[in-house]
Amino acid sequence: MKIYYSQSFLVKIKSLTNTEQKLIGDFVTSLQKNGFTGLPGRNKASTGVSKNHANRIKLIQFAIANCLYHYHIGYKSYDTSKKFGDWTSEYVVHYTNKDNDSIKLVAYGAHPPFKLPKNADLV
Repeated sequence: MKIYYSQSFLVKIKSLTNTEQKLIGDFVTSLQKNGFTGLPGRNKASTGVSKNHANRIKLIQFAIANCLYHYHIGYKSYDTSKKFGDWTSEYVVHYTNKDNDSIKLVAYGAHPPFKLPKNADLV
């Protein structure tokens, strides 16, 4: 799998701690070697917007149109109460997945609250 990076993600990663950079690096290395197989964290489409969100439909449409997903990276730590592969963490990496051969990392941040990347983050 090929990994690409948005311009804003490249700027963001420079401001992260060494631990965060290593976790993202481990994620990238795993993807390059094994694709999405064997990842410890939850990995899912970013269409699960709260039913109570005022702009729910608009956000879901944005996520679908831009093929947005997010992966729980394990920072500051994983909640391991669920099975391996479904572990969650406070911080996630957002990415676009438009085909099976490549992804683009576009944003990184804490949730809740869950925030989708902005249009500018996708470039």
